[in-house]
Amino acid sequence: MPGKVEVSRVALYRAMVEQALDALLVLEGEHFIDCNPSAEKMFGLSREQLLLSTPLHLSPKTQFDGRDSLTAAAAYIALTKSGQPQRFDWASRKSDGSLFTTEVALSLLEEDGRQCIIAVVRDVTERRQVERMARRKNEKLRILLENFPGGVSLIDENLRVVAWNNELLRMLDLPPALFQGQQPLAREVFEANIKRGEYGEFSAASDEEKLAKLMDIIQSDTPYSYERTRSDGSIIEVRGVPVEGGGFVTTCMDVTAKHHIEQEFRKQSLFLKAVLAHMPQGLSVFDAQLQLYLWNQGFLDVLNYHPDTIYQGVPFADLLRIMAERGEYGEGDIDELVNTRLELARQFQAHQFERTRPNANTHLVQGKPIHEDGKLQGFVTTYTDITELKKVQTALSKANALLEQNIAERTTELRHTQDDLMRSEKLAALGSLVAGVAHELNTPIGNSLLTSSTLQAKTQEFAQKVADGNLRRSDLSAYLQAAQHASELIEHGLKSAADLVASFKQVAVDQASSKRRRFHVSKVCHDVIATMMSKIRQAGLQISMDIPVHIEMDSFPGPFDQVICNLVDNAILHAFEGRADGHIQISAAMLDQDRLEIRFEDNGVGIPQENLGRIFDPFFTTKLGQGGSGLGMHIVYNIVTSLLGGDIRIDSEQGEGTSFIMQIPLLAPVNETD
Repeated sequence: MPGKVEVSRVALYRAMVEQALDALLVLEGEHFIDCNPSAEKMFGLSREQLLLSTPLHLSPKTQFDGRDSLTAAAAYIALTKSGQPQRFDWASRKSDGSLFTTEVALSLLEEDGRQCIIAVVRDVTERRQVERMARRKNEKLRILLENFPGGVSLIDENLRVVAWNNELLRMLDLPPALFQGQQPLAREVFEANIKRGEYGEFSAASDEEKLAKLMDIIQSDTPYSYERTRSDGSIIEVRGVPVEGGGFVTTCMDVTAKHHIEQEFRKQSLFLKAVLAHMPQGLSVFDAQLQLYLWNQGFLDVLNYHPDTIYQGVPFADLLRIMAERGEYGEGDIDELVNTRLELARQFQAHQFERTRPNANTHLVQGKPIHEDGKLQGFVTTYTDITELKKVQTALSKANALLEQNIAERTTELRHTQDDLMRSEKLAALGSLVAGVAHELNTPIGNSLLTSSTLQAKTQEFAQKVADGNLRRSDLSAYLQAAQHASELIEHGLKSAADLVASFKQVAVDQASSKRRRFHVSKVCHDVIATMMSKIRQAGLQISMDIPVHIEMDSFPGPFDQVICNLVDNAILHAFEGRADGHIQISAAMLDQDRLEIRFEDNGVGIPQENLGRIFDPFFTTKLGQGGSGLGMHIVYNIVTSLLGGDIRIDSEQGEGTSFIMQIPLLAPVNETD
């Protein structure tokens, strides 16, 4: 009986080996000494071929990790023989040379002093592929979770948080200790947040009630969505979707900024509606397809549209047809009138024009295209009723024309008077004549100029209000009143000036002679100074001349005399105020064979820098009412630069005296009157 039992056990073991799905091989030394059918099938070799093989015959030269197969196999076999069973992944090779992944388990079998190694080989190629795919999916899931713009968590059927991303922890400021190395229960997360005052949406409930409500939400099979205001004031939008088999996927988004934007948008929309409602002009906005997008009540009022015909999306062509059918565009075929204007509108070009309607009202139509990022988005147009403004403009144009005519007439009279003054050769007679008149002329002319400037500024302000569309009836009334008052002041001032000029022209006598002849510069200058010596001595001045006697000119001695006289009088009046040692030097020298330089220099107080550019301006003087007419230096400039054909400049520093430098040709230019 014992013998039969032993035979049955051997047969049983053999059957188990033969029927095993894993490949079984027995290795003794370097060769296999036994194998099962699964090994033959796995490697594609017969039993005889396997028993003639070594582990290297069933392996590639190198393993997946880059190690040499011979070295790696020797190491595993050595460890197994030392009594340490081995289990490892191994790159195996079939008879056709194809590689596949196996899991190898080595164990030591010792009997009668012999050492054999039993190798159990399992083909895990598909399993490893599945595992690699699972790892890649998990990695993709992790990347997805970490790059999700909000927080994400997964609660399984056991109500345990099994997946989450860092944004969830940051956004909700969850306790880090709950998630370190573990998967916390949802209840634990809820309890931690309740303790620190979260879940303001359940503020009226007790802590137990809050926890119960939260647990009810995640245990239901219904999607949920709500907004939660955290203790720091941020607003979190929470959305949950049940998972088949139990559990929930929850997403959290911080919508604080979105709420602020929505509030600001509602505020701006309210302001925009108020602005549109109170605009004096009509306004319309059409989109890129020429469909009405936005309008105000003024749009209906100005163009007399019935409210029933205006709605968002109404085509521009329909509105054109309404206008054409009631005669707004004149006579003609309705379709042609509409199509003509529709083609112009499709060009989306900025435009501005005035249109007089059949009811005699005039509208200013202004339109501009709307672009964003270089792309056409639509067109905005304003319609302004300028009927009353056109009436005012017509009246204003007539008033301006009359005012300009009056100013031109008065200006012509003044210019004639100035020409008469500049032709006067005797400064003594001219000075005495101008002294009284200049003061009288200054007041009415100055008042007229001031009033004209004020009127101009008010006109510009009025025009700007018209252009901006901000004109009010009170602005128009104020402007008309100011214009009328200014016109009266200007007319009165210019009439007074004209009367003064007329009187001045009656008493002005031309005492000069501008005959051309040859003369010596030295003699003319000495003669002029001789006639003025009494005035020079009375002023306490010293005068000296350095002029070569041989310099001869073919020019106008009379006007030349007047230049010297005016320069001397100017020095007496302005240069030596507060000084008792005044000195004037007149010198002349040839620049070349045709031009002469005459220098008139004094050691007086000099001229301030701010006045240098105005010395030759007519009626400019710093001694108004003290003997200064403001015409003397202007006459000097005109004589030198026109009649004598030269030029004149000033060199002066305050406190260091003044020099007038004239460069004059010896031969004066020929005038038509010569």
